[in-house]
Amino acid sequence: MLPARVHERLAMDTRASIEVILDKAYAARQGNDAENAAALFADDARFGANGAPHAERRAERLEALKGLFAEFAVIGFREHCRVIDPPRAVVHWRGKFRARNGREGETDILDLIEVRDGRIASLTTFFDTSYAANLAAPS
Repeated sequence: MLPARVHERLAMDTRASIEVILDKAYAARQGNDAENAAALFADDARFGANGAPHAERRAERLEALKGLFAEFAVIGFREHCRVIDPPRAVVHWRGKFRARNGREGETDILDLIEVRDGRIASLTTFFDTSYAANLAAPS
């Protein structure tokens, strides 16, 4: 039998509760709403894109999300799949983006997410950084 504290934690982050968090997170991303996306993170959460340092403070996470959402606004979104194994999840999606320079492009994204106590504890987003740099390059 699991100790009570471990059992409570397992019950806290169920598949269903993680689905709700993911639904809110991807609604915020599709709406390019960094404020609502940032509100889903735990106080001590980590956020980062592949190859970049993770933002670990609330203000850093918000600025990182605002920068990412401003640089690459989502104008199309198609989720390929979600795999949830509490407390972790992976989401594979394809986005159509408009870069700040007005150029548009599509690419696949893979997000690795960990949830703790009903909040995002860690999110690392993986994408083709070379493609992103080319899309964002001045016209």
